[in-house]
Amino acid sequence: MKEKRNGDSRGTLPRIPLPGQRIFRSVIAVWVCMGIYVLRGFQGEPFYSVIAALQCVQPYSSNMLTEGRERIIGTLIGAFWGSVILFADLIPVAEGPETMFIQFLLLGLFSGLVIYSTVLFRISKYALFSAVVFLGIAMFHLEDVNPYVHVFHRTMDTIIGVGVAIAVSSIHLPRVRDTSTLFISGVDHVLFSENRQISPLTKVEINRFLDQGMRFSVATRQTPASVREMLSEIRFRLPIIAMDGAVLYDLNTMQYVRTEKMEPDLVEEVTGLLGREGIPYFSNTVHDNLLVIYFRDYKDLILEDVKGAPHESRPDFRDYDQLDKYAYLAMARLYRRKRVSPYRNYVRTNKKITEDVVYLMVIDRAEAIDALSRRLMEEPFADRIRINFDTFDCEEGEKILRILSCRATRANMVARLQRLSGAGGTLTFGTGEEEDIQIRDADRGQMVRELRKRFSPVSLRGWRNIIRLK
Repeated sequence: MKEKRNGDSRGTLPRIPLPGQRIFRSVIAVWVCMGIYVLRGFQGEPFYSVIAALQCVQPYSSNMLTEGRERIIGTLIGAFWGSVILFADLIPVAEGPETMFIQFLLLGLFSGLVIYSTVLFRISKYALFSAVVFLGIAMFHLEDVNPYVHVFHRTMDTIIGVGVAIAVSSIHLPRVRDTSTLFISGVDHVLFSENRQISPLTKVEINRFLDQGMRFSVATRQTPASVREMLSEIRFRLPIIAMDGAVLYDLNTMQYVRTEKMEPDLVEEVTGLLGREGIPYFSNTVHDNLLVIYFRDYKDLILEDVKGAPHESRPDFRDYDQLDKYAYLAMARLYRRKRVSPYRNYVRTNKKITEDVVYLMVIDRAEAIDALSRRLMEEPFADRIRINFDTFDCEEGEKILRILSCRATRANMVARLQRLSGAGGTLTFGTGEEEDIQIRDADRGQMVRELRKRFSPVSLRGWRNIIRLK
């Protein structure tokens, strides 16, 4: 049975994100560091433990371990060169212009050595931190009775902070992971809202789930190019469902695993109607694993960036006088916005394109699009096509219409992806009534919270996962 869930209705409250696990773990890490300082009899400087812990509490456990290891190395580098200066007694402590000049000269030279050492150890991003450790020893503890005590405590403080961060980040609630279900999420208004920005929480959590073995993909009306641009930081392992179920695309290999194309005779019938109605359109095709988007090359009303380019010869333009000028200008605007992508290939031509067409796309005023959709549904080929609407990438009052094969459905591609992934079942997240889980509040990360409940519910059966680094 499908489970229907609606998001929280928060009225007009401001969209303030809830604090995530990293914030809570950071708070706990600070408390633990201060507690250890007390247990050590107030030895050392807890400031350095706290800073090390806060820097090492990372969204991903692999980042945390790397951060901790490299931070310790950076501390040892700074402490080593600070110890060299102390042991060799290189920097004079007497006052005077000559002494000050020597101090400045040596501090600068040794700071360069510290930074160069981080380059040799391939941790150059910690160059500043290592230099701070070195300067803290060399500049402020020369006159200490035993400056080596500070070197020891400085190193120990950092190691304590790193250890606390690892310990705090390794403790989790007992959860049982569902690695047999295929989870499929919508994109628009699900992973993100109108601004097309994925929240840091959503990005971190989904990548964490993927690292833990989740079978996860997305289904969208957009092209694979749009998904690559919008979700580039999600580490997908399975193909995605794009173009509203017309294609199955592997983002890692950049291969179209499956396409549902329109029959050539159907394309000819549909484009014939569009031509008679004076409606310009994009023909989205996939040929030899390449997405090519064709559009007509009209005689006078052309795109700004190709005005000086030669045009194809054409014997007749009887449909030009009836051309929907608004629709063409809207199409030109969309073209200029999208053509900069390296994943799209736009070609202007007057040749009849009927092969390898995945879908046809029209952009126009909303009322014109609605009228066109009704016109299409009255045609003899109506049972062979499927249409959908979109308002993303549109100006106010505009709408996009896509015309696909009736076989190009999301449900068919979900079933195919389930077989391909070997999943035992599927669970879909989206805004429609047909979804298993309905998402109503994308801005507050509802989707990722619901996903967490289904993929890794809290259960005592997951006691083995209480302490883990993944």
